[in-house]
Amino acid sequence: MEYAQQTIIDFLSGNLDIVEFRRLYDEKSEIDAFLQKIIDDMKKDQNRKILYFPLMIDGVENQYIEAVPDLLDPENDPGLQYCPPRYETVRQCLTYEFRLLTHDVETADGASTFYTEVYSIYYQIDQSIPYCYKYDEAYSFSLEVIPEYLEGGESERYIQKHIIPLFPETMKKTERKKAIKAKIKEAFKCEKGYPCWPQSSEWPMDTEGKPCTYIGKGKSNGDLCRFRFRDETTGKEIVIEESY
Repeated sequence: MEYAQQTIIDFLSGNLDIVEFRRLYDEKSEIDAFLQKIIDDMKKDQNRKILYFPLMIDGVENQYIEAVPDLLDPENDPGLQYCPPRYETVRQCLTYEFRLLTHDVETADGASTFYTEVYSIYYQIDQSIPYCYKYDEAYSFSLEVIPEYLEGGESERYIQKHIIPLFPETMKKTERKKAIKAKIKEAFKCEKGYPCWPQSSEWPMDTEGKPCTYIGKGKSNGDLCRFRFRDETTGKEIVIEESY
């Protein structure tokens, strides 16, 4: 079996970590070429049939598909205002990030999306690999512990890397959730309310790589909403702007 296919199988089977697979995918063109060939071969087959894979959601089995229809017919659905463009290539599909950084594999949402899209493509030629639910489970757990104002971007990456691993899955779920929420509140200090981002969290990190302190909302300027933070190391104020 060739290198690219074996690497994909190892990843989809849960034997290769997603961060490492994403690094290999970015560095080894043959992995992308293998996945792209699956789509290209399907495009050439006028009698092609898209295979939907079974996915358990809340204990109920659903027939699910992710990126394949858009890759086969990118002009079919132009998408909505805040959705990504239709994908013309596999690489564009697996690396395009928008709003909540949906393909950032260092966040739970991004990892779940990335895994499902790779699985949906490979499933078209091999249905023997069971779906690995660990990324979906991690995403579901993150929704329970990460406040909405910290979802996506550097803030979620910080939580995923520096906070959640402090509390092992061997803990009772309720105790683990309570401990993680307390640690998040301790790390992301707020002096006046919480930022209500028009898009996704852009909570800045200080010069030491730790979360800045949220001071409060600044004066809006037209379509721009301003949020004021302070770097506790330098004392410098940082203003983040997002458009409505």
